[in-house]
Amino acid sequence: MKAWLVYTLARLGIFAAALVVLFVVGLPWYWATIGAALIGLLVSYIALPRLRDRVTTSLATRRVRPDHDADSDFEDDFVDAEDTDAPAVRPVSDAERHAERREHPTAD
Repeated sequence: MKAWLVYTLARLGIFAAALVVLFVVGLPWYWATIGAALIGLLVSYIALPRLRDRVTTSLATRRVRPDHDADSDFEDDFVDAEDTDAPAVRPVSDAERHAERREHPTAD
């Protein structure tokens, strides 16, 4: 079964059990619901860390991230230029490139 489904069912089960206990104690439905939500949150946070880790791992593996993008390359170049003591050419940002194109348009 999928990790997120098991985690959701476990949290709903904890909420339902707490709600039943608070109804048996004699609380009005609105206080019992609020209390069960808080109890369910706290108990699931303490009792379900492995399930929560499996859910986050499965979500992270499903997410596709590009290897490189323009912003990351610019930041890497900028940090590398600042870390060295040798004089280096400062990386050019996209905004500077666009400004240069506006000032010196090419004939197409």
